[in-house]
Order: sequence, then structure tokens, then C-alpha cells
Amino acid sequence: MTNRRIDWTPRPLTEQEKKAASQQQYAVTTLIFITLSNIFFGILMVYKFLPVWLGMILAFIVMGLFVLRAQKALLEDGERMWESPDKFHDRMSRQR
Repeated sequence: MTNRRIDWTPRPLTEQEKKAASQQQYAVTTLIFITLSNIFFGILMVYKFLPVWLGMILAFIVMGLFVLRAQKALLEDGERMWESPDKFHDRMSRQR
């Protein structure tokens, strides 16, 4: 076992950390809204207010709209939602 001590004193967040925390909060909120909309469409389909085929199509469209909105709000120019680690490191090294 080591005798290392962890420094638990709070320190102010950097601007980059604040931005990352804000983006993470936005992304989690988007996932919550997607989940709630899916529950809503599920209830409508179970109680036969909406045919299953139409409910599934609408749920898919709403999820896609949430993803596109989050992507537009969170990603900057040159960033991609799905990129390999190599492309990420190349992009980050070009920015410096």
C-alpha cells in the first residue's frame, strides 16, 4: 500500500472544464428528454391512442431531431460525433 495523500481541497474550474461540464449536462438532459418522449409514445401505443407503426415512426423521428439539435448545440466546426481516436488526436494536435 502506498502513503499517497489525495488533495481534496476544492479548486476553481478552468474554462475548458466548465465548458465540458456544461456540454455533459446538456447531453444528459437530451438523453432524459429522449427517454421521456419514448415513454410517452409507448403509453400512447399501449393504450391504442396511436397505432404501433405510427408511434414507432414518430418516436424515431423525435429521437433523430433531439440528436440533431444536440449535435448542432454541442459540436464545433470540424468536430464529428463519431470519430476514431486517431482522428481525434490529429484534430486536437492541429488546433494547437
